[in-house]
Amino acid sequence: MQLIPVPSPIIAQAVKLFAERGYAETNLPSIAKAAKVAVGTIYRHFKSKEDIFNTAFIDIMDFFHDVLAKAAAYDPDDSETTFSRLFDAAIESMEQYPTELHFIQQNVFNEALNAESRAARGRVITLINNMLLDGQERGVIVKADVRTQLAILYGSIVSMIDIVWAQQQLEGHVSDQQPLAIDLKNQVWNGLTNERRVFQ
Repeated sequence: MQLIPVPSPIIAQAVKLFAERGYAETNLPSIAKAAKVAVGTIYRHFKSKEDIFNTAFIDIMDFFHDVLAKAAAYDPDDSETTFSRLFDAAIESMEQYPTELHFIQQNVFNEALNAESRAARGRVITLINNMLLDGQERGVIVKADVRTQLAILYGSIVSMIDIVWAQQQLEGHVSDQQPLAIDLKNQVWNGLTNERRVFQ
């Protein structure tokens, strides 16, 4: 699996603080202290806390997009394989980078996101939407508003991110999530592909 480019200590520590405390509760002095630099050093590299936040968001979101795009390109003619590889890539990313992806999921709709961050978010959403729409066109995925299917898929991934991140915080490491991930993948796939009309 490819790696997130090694961030500066400022970005790395800011991401940890944003993930643990939240964006609003994190300030430049606390980032400087965690990164073991002076606040003035931060200003030599970044204009503001918002600049640090958006730099981190874009770097991580672009990494995640590239991982998913590589998985999706493996066999574009097989919707099930594409879904499986995308899901596996997402699970592997969260096992390797739980703090970074917890930071992303906490801030995916943060008002501090600039235009470039929103564009990075949009690229990931478009990639997943295209996979779902392609599956619908092939008759593999149930015909439905793709936003509802995105909510099912995204909600499942977000729940896993929270589980993995919390485990890392409580236990200091991430254990093998494979059995849970496989069960979740099957549940989501069955939800997207088995048409059962219950509600009117």
